[in-house]
Amino acid sequence: MAPTLTLIELSYSPWSERARWALDHHHLLYRRIFHEPVIGERKLRRLVGPRPGRYTVPVLLTGEEVLTESWDIASYADRVGASTPLIPKASEAAVRDWVEQADRAMAAGRAIFSLRLLGSGPARDETLPAKVPRWLRPLSRPFTWLGVRWFVHKYGLSAYEPARALALVRTFFDAVRAALTRGDYLLGSFGYADIVAAGALQSISPVADEYIKLGKASRAIWTDAALMAEYADLVAWRDRLYARHRRTPG
Repeated sequence: MAPTLTLIELSYSPWSERARWALDHHHLLYRRIFHEPVIGERKLRRLVGPRPGRYTVPVLLTGEEVLTESWDIASYADRVGASTPLIPKASEAAVRDWVEQADRAMAAGRAIFSLRLLGSGPARDETLPAKVPRWLRPLSRPFTWLGVRWFVHKYGLSAYEPARALALVRTFFDAVRAALTRGDYLLGSFGYADIVAAGALQSISPVADEYIKLGKASRAIWTDAALMAEYADLVAWRDRLYARHRRTPG
């Protein structure tokens, strides 16, 4: 049966991974459209249609709705899916609190990552569409550098001073660590709060390529050896969570 849902996503984005995980958890079929930052903006605007504010992914097109937030996509999946809800009504406020905390940490992590990306020509090469020939990629580095600067401007990432960004990341990871002393799930059973917390760890230790495929240079700049060692228990928790609960599309 052909999918009736279309997910517009950035393949390596933790926010897109939240949406994919929610849809896959509920065994929902969907077509994937891979967004290309900068060069794909016009296409994204055309697919999404007029809306206030900036255009971002993930976006889920249901045929009746255009859902532009990961939370709304997860809520939709809970509404139409058959598996255990990821955002139970009884704990919705607590889940929202974890999402807000994670978003602050992930925005800070994205700022740190963007600085590394500006300094890595090979990693920027890997952000180019697959159809760009390998020999042409190094020659395109001035343009990919400008593309990353555009991305930094779009999301206001220059406001994050590195020490402050690192403090925000640590604050969130410390909160997750404290919550997990009560068990292997943030709110007692697997749910959306665990998914967003797992996604935040992508900024210090990328998950296996089986789940989010990265090039060698991209994986290197996503990895922070010092934080990975400091929060090795959380990285191990994330990997257990994926092994138990991450159903990838068939």
